[in-house]
Amino acid sequence: MKEYKTKRAMIYDVLKQEIYDGVYKPGEKLTISKLAKRFGSSDIPVREAINQLQSDNLAIVKPHIGAFVAPLSLKDIKNIFEVRVEIEALATRLATNNMNKEEIEKLQHLIDESYKALERHDFDKLESLNIDFHMGIYRQSNNDILVQLIQDLWKNGNRYGSIFKKNDKHNILSLKEHEETIRYLQEKNALKAEEAMLKHTSRVMEEVLELIKKDIKQIEEKLK
Repeated sequence: MKEYKTKRAMIYDVLKQEIYDGVYKPGEKLTISKLAKRFGSSDIPVREAINQLQSDNLAIVKPHIGAFVAPLSLKDIKNIFEVRVEIEALATRLATNNMNKEEIEKLQHLIDESYKALERHDFDKLESLNIDFHMGIYRQSNNDILVQLIQDLWKNGNRYGSIFKKNDKHNILSLKEHEETIRYLQEKNALKAEEAMLKHTSRVMEEVLELIKKDIKQIEEKLK
């Protein structure tokens, strides 16, 4: 019995993370037989893992049709970003006075590496560097609750994050905004650093909402 429960928990953990990472896209079908083969299990632990994902609002199970990755509604994404905009700006302000020369240099290195990744069109690396940059600031807030909340919101909202991967205009502008934030952090100007992060995340929110409107509508129609 213990081994069975472990298999179910493992399948759940893997699928949950892959949904957050965008491996399984909103609206994509989760075929039980294929997943059972992938994980080397019977259908039962897969089905129960999917039921658990459904209770987390990460999957939709339609009787006689199958299971699908649950989409986030436009309202859900807007709500997530509205909170993110405020608390990421707060974390930046709190981090300002804790930033030493070494931390600033780490952030600048991440930006330098981001430009190189952009030149190589290595968009997966660019996305990873972007996360490292933001979290590198927020962790300096010395507020673990705030950092954990930001990470949880990123995980949930990032299911549509890949829409920017190949958007050079967005990526270049984001790097310029990152540089602006670093400048204020270096100057120990907490209010300006907060304002720069607020401007950056607000712009990203508006672009995300505009880009995914059509996708969400199509997915919701498919799942009716």
